[in-house]
This record gives sequence, C-alpha cells and structure tokens, in this order.
Amino acid sequence: MVREDIRRYVEGSILPRYDSYDKAHSRTHILSVIKQSMELYTKLSSRGMQGPDGLPLSEDMVYVIASYHDIGVCEGREFHHIVSGRMLEEDSMLREWFTPEQIRIMKEAVEDHRSSNKSWPRSIYGRIVSEADKVIDFDTVFSRAILYAIANYPDYTDEEIFQKSYGHLQNKYGDGGYLRLQFSDSPNALRLQDLREKLRNPELMRREFSLFETHPLEPFIPERARVLLLGSFPPPRARWSMDFFYPNFQNDMWRIMGLLFYGDKAHFIVPEQKRFDYDRVVDFCRREEIALYDAAYMVKRLKGNASDNFLKIIEPTDITSLLGRIPSCTAIVSTGGKSAEQIASILGTDVPEVGGSVSFTAPGGREVAFYRMPSSSRAYPLPLQAKAEIYSSFLKSVGFQF
Repeated sequence: MVREDIRRYVEGSILPRYDSYDKAHSRTHILSVIKQSMELYTKLSSRGMQGPDGLPLSEDMVYVIASYHDIGVCEGREFHHIVSGRMLEEDSMLREWFTPEQIRIMKEAVEDHRSSNKSWPRSIYGRIVSEADKVIDFDTVFSRAILYAIANYPDYTDEEIFQKSYGHLQNKYGDGGYLRLQFSDSPNALRLQDLREKLRNPELMRREFSLFETHPLEPFIPERARVLLLGSFPPPRARWSMDFFYPNFQNDMWRIMGLLFYGDKAHFIVPEQKRFDYDRVVDFCRREEIALYDAAYMVKRLKGNASDNFLKIIEPTDITSLLGRIPSCTAIVSTGGKSAEQIASILGTDVPEVGGSVSFTAPGGREVAFYRMPSSSRAYPLPLQAKAEIYSSFLKSVGFQF
C-alpha cells in the first residue's frame, strides 16, 4: 500500500494541477497511468524485480513517478518530460519521504517516460511509467489525439483535425512508428497489433472519427448561480429546436419549468411552432440563477440518436473546476440516470435514489448537495406532472419560490 500521507499530498496538491491542463493531459489520464503503473509494479514485484539501488521496487516511488510524469505540461508539451522531472526534484515535500538518491531515480524516470525519446529508460522505474503511459486503447488514443488537435489548432476544420490526429497516430503507433513497448508480455502488445490494423484502413478511421463529439456549448453560468443542472450530453444537432441546453423539442425540461414557475407547460414554447423560445429560456435561467452544463465533455455516439444508452463517455466534465466558477452554488443536479452515474463517479459519491441526494465537500470546504432528478426525456416512464412534483420538492428545498 502507498503511504497514506504521500497519497493525501498527491491527491490534495498534485493531481488538482492537472484540472487546468488540456484534455489529453487531464486528471483522467493521470489516474489511468497511476492505475496501470501500480498493476505493473505488482506484477514485477512478484518476480522479485529490484530497482537500480539494489532494493526491492518501491510502491511509493512508482506512485509518485506516475503522479508527476506530465506535471510539466504547464510549460508546454515539447519539453514537458524534462520540466516534470525538474518539478519533482524541486518539490521539497518529497524530501520528507525519499532520500536524495530515490528522488534522483524518480526524476530520471519521469524524464524517460516519453515514447518519442530515442534512448531507453535508465531504470526499471522509467520503463514502468513509460509503458503505463501508453494506454493502447483505440478510443483512448484516438480521442486524446483529437482533443490535442482541437486544443492546439482551434481554427482547424473537422477535416484538418482528422488529418492531424490520424497522422499523429500513424507516426506513433503505425507500422514503423516510434512507439516501443517496454515489456514483451505487456497487455499493450496485443492492443498495438489491433490498433495498427485499424490504422491501415483510412475509411474505417474516418468513420470512427465521425462518432466522436465534443460538447458544442459553453457552460451557462449566471454570476450568482445557486444550482447546477447537469444532463448527460446534447442530442445530435438535427434534433435541436434551439441553441441551448435540453434543445430537443421532445425533451420535457422546459415544460417542467414552465409548469412549476408559470403554471403553464407551454410557457417556453414558441406559439404554433415546435421549438422552444431561446431568449425566454435564457432570461429565465439567468434570473433564477440556474447554471447548466452536462456530465460529459466528449462522447462517442455509438448510434445516431439522442439515447443515453448509446453514448460512451470518453472525457468527463471537470465538475470541480465548474464549481470553482460558481461560488454560490450549493446543489448539483443530475437530470437523468446516465448523468447521475457519471457525476457520482467523478465526485466519488454514491448514486442517489431518484428524488434523493447525497452530500460532498467541494474544494475549499464548501458543502454541496448532489441531487438526482428523474430524466426529463419522454423515454423516462413517468407522467409530466409526476416529474414536475419531484423537481418542485427539490427546488423548494434549496430556496426557490413559485
């Protein structure tokens, strides 16, 4: 087991830094590398593998190396492995737990983790984090390449984003690519074969690219928002009746709000048209101090419909960062089952019962309640009036008046 004081320090002071990094180097990626590093540690330790100091492999060292390996992205991607090593070496807190020799070994391991490095890692620790960092899963590597291209080339067209991300994957993972596996029996070996087969098929890659979607809207955050409503992800554009959240005319969110606040389920509907009144909806949310976004930033839409059942969440929303922008918010609300499960996973809480809630402590010590509401989708088997009653109970409990 990793020492509890080391884990607390990393979780409280190191991992939060990744929340401001690009999606390809987010906390989600770091947690994945930590997980795979620890699995490799367990496997190698069982074989009696030793470190360069002649001592048994240190679980604490493996954990710290994985946690710090991308921290230097804050100074740019090109030399982030060098900057990451320097930042680890300069972190005075680590001197409480590790000797100067151990810190040197960890620094070198972080410097050596990058796949494009031409030299072999200098120690088994560098090999572990280098292998764990590969995460050779088709959806993961393709989505990371797409997210990187979007973040660094904001003016690119979809075709240019595709060409940039596909080209990167070919250079790194394709036949003759620069990626090298550290362990011949690594699970990555079979995954790499599968990935290379896909990369040889440009039409397949283009079809797969079309299934990935990043969120088309910015978070809507009134200045003094007191609640944050989170759905799962918007439906395909063809189903939108306005450029705002819950845009599908078959979704009942704005009928519920119209019924509760104005006694009229059609209050937000443009007369004699099958669309919601964008200006009226936005003015209402701003006036009532309701923030809105969704639980996923990037998804893979497995079928071209609005059903959550066919959404694969690739990159979750950084809810912690959102809460940092809403200091008056005391309640997060899931507006469906998939969003409830995703929010609970992000926050590390239980999934509440429909109509119920659980509490958690946000950064800074703020107590926030996480409520689960019934889905506003017509697919959820509950009459509009019954849904409205559950929403009414929640809204009244957090201070809304009708």
